[in-house]
Amino acid sequence: MMSELDVVNDALATMGEAPLVAIDEDHPLVAGIRRIFKNQCEAVQAEQWWFNKEYITLVPDADSSFIYVPQDTIRCDPVLCTYHGEIGYSPIVQRGRRLYNTETNAYEMTEPVRCILIRFIPFVDLPPTAQRVISLATVLRFQQNYDADPSRTQQIVLDYNIARGTLMAEHTRNVKANFLWKNGVANKLLNIGRNTYRPF
Repeated sequence: MMSELDVVNDALATMGEAPLVAIDEDHPLVAGIRRIFKNQCEAVQAEQWWFNKEYITLVPDADSSFIYVPQDTIRCDPVLCTYHGEIGYSPIVQRGRRLYNTETNAYEMTEPVRCILIRFIPFVDLPPTAQRVISLATVLRFQQNYDADPSRTQQIVLDYNIARGTLMAEHTRNVKANFLWKNGVANKLLNIGRNTYRPF
């Protein structure tokens, strides 16, 4: 498992800098690396992976009737909505940390809203494959901003593409596994061959 310090040291190594034992904000390059790191953590996770996508029902606040999304929300898609008792198209969108009804032009809600949340997961809690992609994306952007040595950048691009391919393959495996274990599919799979004659 990687830490932010590991990513900072990987970026510093491309400049021939000695590794740090702790994140030192006084180092002239650290602040820039950490800013890139934060941006890449958000950018990669915003793509919506198996590990940060949740289906959740949000309910109106008892006092204000506002619906607030969790603090760690990158994106909230109220595409499955119980609005007017129907499930399907939703007139509700995210504005800031609140949900907004584009039909009533109001933040006040009277019914719960079923949403897909894309959540920001702390780097240390991410799968190693996602950590690797974020780390290499950070180092690559740092290289482009501060050094841009062609041969070094080319190697980082190669490593990044391999890491991203591995992450996407893991995502595909997890998504397929989740699909297969949905109730309807799981029951059909369990029933396959149940009435088949077996002589042994």
